[in-house]
Formats: sequence, C-alpha cells, structure tokens
Amino acid sequence: MAPMTERPRQAEAHEALAGRIRRWREARGWNQQALADRAGFARSTLSKIENGLLSPTFEVLLKIARGFGCDLADLVRAEGPRLAGRMVIDRGMQGAPVEDAHNRLWPLGAQIKGRGFQAMLVEFCETDIAAFGPWNRHETDDMLHVLSGRLALHTEGYETAVLAPGDTVHFDGAMPHACLSAGPGICRCLYVFCLRDGADPGSEPGTRIAG
Repeated sequence: MAPMTERPRQAEAHEALAGRIRRWREARGWNQQALADRAGFARSTLSKIENGLLSPTFEVLLKIARGFGCDLADLVRAEGPRLAGRMVIDRGMQGAPVEDAHNRLWPLGAQIKGRGFQAMLVEFCETDIAAFGPWNRHETDDMLHVLSGRLALHTEGYETAVLAPGDTVHFDGAMPHACLSAGPGICRCLYVFCLRDGADPGSEPGTRIAG
C-alpha cells in the first residue's frame, strides 16, 4: 500500500488533555495511583500520559473517563462554559482534535449531559493493517456512518467490510476490530457509541485512540 502522508502532531491538544487529567485528579485530592486504580490500569501508564510521553488509546480514554465518573466527551473536549440546556449546535469541527498516528477524533455535543450515547467525528488515516498493531476492543455498542473516503473494517469472525460514503455499520465494540482508510486519502466517519452499563471500558493501553 502507498505510505501515509506525515501529519503534524497536535502537541497543544495532547498537552491540554494531559493537563486536564492532572488538574481533575489533583482537584479530587487523588494521587496517580488512586486514579489509576479507579480507571483500572497501571499507574506508570497514567504517569506517561500526564507527562506527555504516551498518547492514550480510545480504550484508555474510556477508562479514565469512567475513573472520573464523566462522559468521554467531557474529558477530551476543550474546556469552556457548560450549558444547562438540551440543545447544542456544532458548526464544523471546532478546536484541535485528539489524535495519534492512526486517527483524529472530535467530540460532538459535549455540553449535553446524561445522554445514553456519545457522538464524535473520526478520521481514519492508517491504510496498512500490518502497521495498525493490536486490534481494538471495548465494551460499547458502536455505529460508524461513512461521510467521505472509504472505510475498511476488519473484525474477528467476519470478512473485511469496505464501506463507501453513505454506508453505515453497527457492531459490537467488544469484538476485536480495526478501522482503517481503504484509500485513497483519509476516511471520515460519524461515530456513535454507547458504553454498556457496568462494563469494563476496555483493554490495556496501546497507541491508538479510536477504531
């Protein structure tokens, strides 16, 4: 496959996320071990995240949000005034995304609290399954709707599915899976997911954020 185009790392977004996690933890009077215990992963992993040495995967972000008792969107969105109403309009993709080598992710409607689902815009940039690393699995019910580009969804137990703009897939997030761009270029999707009640948010950390 053709090599991916190098993309600039969103250093400011990563620094903001790391600083937010640290501030929220300290505001609760917790040390790193206390938050790591609540989130369900090693303290050394949290230390690397807070010090900007590790970009958390989607699974790890779910665990951190669960540890804080908040929605994932609260954790990753830029901080600002909270709204009490039940209507939010997102015009375009506001703010810097959370990203790593394979994906970019923007939360949608993050100001609305208490929803049974969460929504995000995701760009899948990786095209080579051999470069993806360990497949993802997290205790969610997932939906991806392709907006542009082509999505290659690799899943355990099913043949690889290639989706075009307008196509939608619903799947069990706990099933090992990998989402890649089928090329050419980036695949942009609307991602809607629901974390299952009482579920462990995911597996141990790797290097990706979503998909």
